[in-house]
Amino acid sequence: MQEPIVGSIRVARIRIEVFRAPMPNPVVTSFGAITERSAATIVLEDSDGAVGQGDIWGNFPSITTEYRARLAGLLLPDLLLGRTVDDIPAHYAASMQQLRVLAIQSGEYGPIAAAVAAADQALWDLAARRRGLPLRRLLDTGAGDIVPAYASGLNPDDGPDMAGQAREAGHRNFKLKVGFGEQTDRGNIAAIRRDMRGGERLFVDANQRWDLETAEQSASWLADAGVGWLEEPMRADEPDEHWQRLRTTMRLPLAGGENLTDHGLIDRALGWLDIMQPDVGKWGGVSDNAAIARRARARGRIYCPHWLAGGLGLLHSANILAAVGGDGLLEMDVNANPLRDAVIGEALSVEDGRVRLPDGPGLGIETAPDAIAAWRIGAAEFA
Repeated sequence: MQEPIVGSIRVARIRIEVFRAPMPNPVVTSFGAITERSAATIVLEDSDGAVGQGDIWGNFPSITTEYRARLAGLLLPDLLLGRTVDDIPAHYAASMQQLRVLAIQSGEYGPIAAAVAAADQALWDLAARRRGLPLRRLLDTGAGDIVPAYASGLNPDDGPDMAGQAREAGHRNFKLKVGFGEQTDRGNIAAIRRDMRGGERLFVDANQRWDLETAEQSASWLADAGVGWLEEPMRADEPDEHWQRLRTTMRLPLAGGENLTDHGLIDRALGWLDIMQPDVGKWGGVSDNAAIARRARARGRIYCPHWLAGGLGLLHSANILAAVGGDGLLEMDVNANPLRDAVIGEALSVEDGRVRLPDGPGLGIETAPDAIAAWRIGAAEFA
């Protein structure tokens, strides 16, 4: 892989928009539920009129979205407007360093990291559009156009039905939410596996539900049930020795990474995680997520990007995965999300468990201005 040639970007305008839409059924996890869809997007325009887009992460709790958008409007103009960006990863690192004291003083590390990550996404999209390349081929000239995917967000109340619907939509890999009591979890897994066909796989996500002892017990019967991986069985901040002990006793792959938010934590976690799942919106943007993915692959781990929010972040995740390669799969939430669907349309249709990425420059899509206008609840521009 050669270093991407980005060129100089001079940001002339920032637009931040917030959207909110109802959803018929909540996305349920062991710690709470998403009862409506919200999204905050950043659009950067350079001095030549080219634009790039990114998503500010903010789905739990959904009320955080407007705040994060306002915070981005407070922070990003000073970091970007009138400045020339020649090295996007260096700009991301410098921005995080510049805001470190504020993050500590305010206790707002997550929202600040999400705002900077969204700006980083938008810079990469903008750079790729200026070069006339899909983002994945700006990251790696040899990147392919197709990535494996899995249907995520299967809920405890209707997970087996959702798996069937996802199969009809083209999925061959599925991930069920667990942590709702062994009886419920066992019943859902048995029902899904009963209908599975040759070559299909089932993964589970406990969303940090259990302590060490419960995680060990659960991992044992989950392995017997034929589960493909166990994701986040314990809190991400459990001591290293707990994770190491769990890894040595487990008989199935261990996945995680969405809630690890610095390089030190991630480097240590690569010692026990089989599947690394950083989130392009929570922390790191494209710059650090691509670096983490390559580091994970160099350590013999599998990179599977985490994403459960808007369409822009999903496209960024898909492009990083295509650039990095390996055996990882793209997480695709199969719950209703009109904001996501209006943005990406048919750009990521699934066929036989795989997704073909759009061929256009940057993220490969042109968002129609009115596509999600009905759900817009706020907007701000800075120039």
